[in-house]
Amino acid sequence: MTVNPSRKHLVLLGVGRANLQVLKGLARHGAGEFHATLVTPHPYYIDSAMLPGHVAGDYALDDIRVPLDALVEASGATFVPAHVHALDPGTRRVQLSSGDALPYDVLSIDTEAVIDRELAEASMPGARRNALFVRPIETFVQLWPQLKALSQERALQVSVIGQGIAGAELAMAAAHALAAPHGTRVTLIAGEEPLLAEESAGLRRRVLNRLKQLNVTLLQDRCTGMDGKVLELQSGASLICDAPLLAAGANPPEWLRHAGLLEEATGLPMVNERLQSEHHRQVFIVPEGASADIGPLLEANLRTAMFGGSFKKIPLATSRLHVVGGGQGHAIAAWGPLSLEGREVWNWKERRDRRQFQALFRI
Repeated sequence: MTVNPSRKHLVLLGVGRANLQVLKGLARHGAGEFHATLVTPHPYYIDSAMLPGHVAGDYALDDIRVPLDALVEASGATFVPAHVHALDPGTRRVQLSSGDALPYDVLSIDTEAVIDRELAEASMPGARRNALFVRPIETFVQLWPQLKALSQERALQVSVIGQGIAGAELAMAAAHALAAPHGTRVTLIAGEEPLLAEESAGLRRRVLNRLKQLNVTLLQDRCTGMDGKVLELQSGASLICDAPLLAAGANPPEWLRHAGLLEEATGLPMVNERLQSEHHRQVFIVPEGASADIGPLLEANLRTAMFGGSFKKIPLATSRLHVVGGGQGHAIAAWGPLSLEGREVWNWKERRDRRQFQALFRI
């Protein structure tokens, strides 16, 4: 791959919201004395926040997926459709699945968390062959219609293996989408710790009640294996299951760990308040779950890293507001100890999600 050595080279790995906003900034302000390259496996963006709504049938796939070509062209960036195989921050090179070694001056990493299939297989033998992995999202949205079509033929026993709000939201969405016409049932296997124990009492109570309303069975247990017909659980019980949806165990990609950019104890990126790597200051990493509107600050820091100036502090604290889709045009909202739910909450959530999604591509 040819890179002009006379110009600074900014490489964007992944199309999380922050990197998309960087591209949008380049489209508005121009790149100036540097060139940008976007590396991501697929030529479009899928919004993970709206995925449960797609599963529930509230959004068509085209409502949550947008081609990248117009934004990339407007930004003047080069698009490289490839996976990352390795990153060497010492030599400032990214090894791609295409076989190219891509050099950079400054690197911005904003990639989707992944579920490592080898680790999943080690902890749940049979997972690689039998589970429908929720990540990468691109693969999941291609396979989900097949499961939905099968539920139109006969009643299924579906299990969602996942913790926290994400696991509960996916279970509620699947329960709503698959129930008719034959009564498919969904079980949420949420680990051994009480579901949403770290959340407010109001949010936890409302989510648990909503799971009951949708006939979702909640098991505080851990899956230890699967064979295509039965799930084996840590408690020693067995659970009949036609389709396990695996949402647990999503982490930063393994090449980040091999590059020495993750904390060994937590597996989280080691970054400062500027989102710079602690050990490689030309590398910026957007942590999973970062605020959706940090892109302009990230763009400013990337420019500073290339040409000098004052860095900006990037606050990572997300809003105290939690909004959880409950399927069937229903949502739950919680702000600290306050909570409410119903169709009006869903209507507000849908308008907000669509507005934020469309704003990502409005130049």
